[in-house]
Amino acid sequence: MEGRDENPDAPRGGEGDKPAIVAGPVQKKTTGYPIELAQRPITLPANMAEVGIGPHIRAAPFAGSDALRARYGITPKVQLGLTYVMGGSYDDPSTPMDKDYGFHPGKAGGLDVTVLVTPWLGVKAGVPLYLDPFAMSLALGAPMKFMLTDKFSLGGMDDVLNIALPVGAKFAPSFYQEGINATFAYLHSNGSTQSRGTLRFSGYGIYQQKPNMAIMGRLALELEDFSTNRGDSGFGGATTMIHGGVLFSPKKFLDVGGTLGFDDLSSMPDSFAVSGLLAVRI
Repeated sequence: MEGRDENPDAPRGGEGDKPAIVAGPVQKKTTGYPIELAQRPITLPANMAEVGIGPHIRAAPFAGSDALRARYGITPKVQLGLTYVMGGSYDDPSTPMDKDYGFHPGKAGGLDVTVLVTPWLGVKAGVPLYLDPFAMSLALGAPMKFMLTDKFSLGGMDDVLNIALPVGAKFAPSFYQEGINATFAYLHSNGSTQSRGTLRFSGYGIYQQKPNMAIMGRLALELEDFSTNRGDSGFGGATTMIHGGVLFSPKKFLDVGGTLGFDDLSSMPDSFAVSGLLAVRI
């Protein structure tokens, strides 16, 4: 009667005594093409197309170029690519005694195919062409990408070999700078010895700072004429490039970004370069 036998911690009868079951958050699987650059596969999904431009400007000697790049996912493991160098601004190599800077329409283009062997490794083969004078080459790559975490990935080896075809004929066209192609064309016109092509080892890292913003860096070592030493022809030697930048994706179908760095660490600060990027997917 005085409440001395009451136990406030004693179990109570009724349905209200059962502990409530709280469900955890439902994990939703993302579908489609990721907005996160670090999580994107090497090849596009089937029936997806991407078109982009990437202007590149080097400080000294001044040279600018821009290329239109497109790719299309035939299947989730097979991708078709197209590159067209739209033009460039550079000192015309055909007038070596005078400074003749100006804009010149591009003459280089080509097709490539990338086949995904595993989720982290592909095989890429392409045929760059130059129209006047006609020249062609074989370009090979082994694009790799390792997604270490949701926010960090490593990759590289996109473009490993570019060799003139047939071997020893004319020159191997470049998609990097139209001024390089113009120099090759001028050397061909006066019968000078040409570079046989390039061997390139490259790697990159991506840190996904936000779902729609990534910080990226790339390091590459390029051997002109497949040699570490410059020969009597003027070709050869190793060039080390380093670039870093940011990619912003305001929409899942749109990328905007840019990089800066050096095209040749042995000639700083002259080789300082700036690049832009704009890509749209449909």
